[in-house]
Amino acid sequence: MMKTTLMGACLAAALSTLPATANPLSAQDIYKLAPGTYRVSVLGLTSLTISFQPDGSVSGVKKNGKRDTGIWTIRGSQLCIQWKRWVKGKTRCSTISGANGRYSGAGLSIRKI
Repeated sequence: MMKTTLMGACLAAALSTLPATANPLSAQDIYKLAPGTYRVSVLGLTSLTISFQPDGSVSGVKKNGKRDTGIWTIRGSQLCIQWKRWVKGKTRCSTISGANGRYSGAGLSIRKI
């Protein structure tokens, strides 16, 4: 329970801090990330694998095998994710920057796998 809370807090903090800099993706660029599976490092403290589907669904698996599902949307030019359980089900949004399978968001390091 403590680890889940810590991971959730890290993910919430990462998605709610200042947006990433350098070459932010447009809404159209973000849509192109799905379908896709990505390794995400949250503040360098924890990592998980996230899969985005074109229908707006998202699934995630932490290193310890804990899983969650949710939805992803775009607000303006920010990627927003709402997990069912992680981060208490709150929607978190972040500007995403990068190219060629390597991206970053506020506190996030994202690599296509």
